[in-house]
Amino acid sequence: MSDIQSKKTQSRLGKHAVVIGGSIAGLLTARVLSDYFDTVTIFDSDTPPEQVGPRKGVPQGNHIHTLMPGGTSVIRKYFPKIHDDLIAAGAEYGDPMLDWRVYFGGRWTPRVASGLESYMMSRPLLEAMVRKHTLALANVELRVATPVAGLVSNESKTVVTGVTLRKTGETIDADFVADVSGRGSQSSTWLEQLGFAAPASVMVGVDVGYVTFLVEEPAGYQRDWSMIYTTQDIPNSTRGGGIFCIEEGRWMVTAQGYHKDHAPTDWPDFLAYLKDHRFPDIYETVKDLQPLGEAKKYGYATYLRRRYETLPKFPEQYVVLGDAICSLNPIYGQGMTVASKEAEYLDVCLRKCVENDSIEGFALPFFKGAAKFVDAAWDAITVEDFRYPQTRGKRPMGYRLAKWLNGKFMDLSGYDKPFAIAFFKVISLAEPPKSILTFKYLLKAAVAKKTVCKQSPAANILVTGDSKGGGEA
Repeated sequence: MSDIQSKKTQSRLGKHAVVIGGSIAGLLTARVLSDYFDTVTIFDSDTPPEQVGPRKGVPQGNHIHTLMPGGTSVIRKYFPKIHDDLIAAGAEYGDPMLDWRVYFGGRWTPRVASGLESYMMSRPLLEAMVRKHTLALANVELRVATPVAGLVSNESKTVVTGVTLRKTGETIDADFVADVSGRGSQSSTWLEQLGFAAPASVMVGVDVGYVTFLVEEPAGYQRDWSMIYTTQDIPNSTRGGGIFCIEEGRWMVTAQGYHKDHAPTDWPDFLAYLKDHRFPDIYETVKDLQPLGEAKKYGYATYLRRRYETLPKFPEQYVVLGDAICSLNPIYGQGMTVASKEAEYLDVCLRKCVENDSIEGFALPFFKGAAKFVDAAWDAITVEDFRYPQTRGKRPMGYRLAKWLNGKFMDLSGYDKPFAIAFFKVISLAEPPKSILTFKYLLKAAVAKKTVCKQSPAANILVTGDSKGGGEA
């Protein structure tokens, strides 16, 4: 029995917990709650497919997803046996700094052993395996095609005591309710109905569009990577893309564009779009291949944060997690990992409740702690996205300094391998930002040379245009 499973012998916090939403974040939340409540019921408005595949409730499941090392460690922690199932199903496993070829922030990430771990697979495969291992728990139940209509409370409307179901009007009693229903969460409305203030919202407009094709990996193809990912040269270019090696010998090939510069859905024009990148590695790799089917499209106009951590009060026995708190720009691949870290922090907070023999006042301290993980991702991506003049939203206080420092960190990580590892640990949420805000690293960053990438590190593809600067990658 694992250390986590042995916690089930501890005092319980109640008989029944409800989770609204059955995606990866909801499943992880249910896994955590299973250690503290006799039974846990997940209500999902969607119906997962019987076979591994995208589902209606997760339209972005057709496109590339990354589980960062910070999220990988959480998944492995709560599901100790999931590794073998993922590998058997075709997921690739290894050190992301060795296995990923990533062009980001004007430099190629050095390929050096980091000691971190991650997987490469489709989003539907990861979700299917997390679902399988969550529902293997005897006290967890999933009810599909069962949307929640609202909350039930006590007479004073200060304590959430359950939920109502939309289709039947049935009331489900609960000692704890977690809203993990995603970006479309109704918690703001439900809070106002109970007489509480809704959280302030912050939106950043980027008008990102994805176009994805599946292709078959060529027979006998030799590669030393599980992903090639070339992001945009901000602010001069709006185009990027990636190849992700997924199960069943397939590659997921995606072109992504900011500010409505979206890729065509016709294969030849799609290839031309990829070729336009400063480093057309993706185009060169797939140009002679044919897609396995039609293109899949996905648009993302704005990303959204709800500032629950700033609320003065909140109902008892209720909490919000995942994309219902913050829906990040998917370009950076941090959403699943942030949700995983929030679920892990939920466990920390519930453990304190057991020690104190009370769950009273739980939510606001949780929101303040979870905000640290959201901040780490939000601050890192907004400082980049606001480098586009056309990005909509209010630039944060100190933006110019943050942009300068981020650029310096990017430059330093292009050639200083120890710092590159430390920097990657931060952006993958394996370590907090304060781990690189040390005198040693800040001094190195202040005098860092500008990295000039003249060609891809793994292919003889020359850069188009003129490059100027002090360093070379």
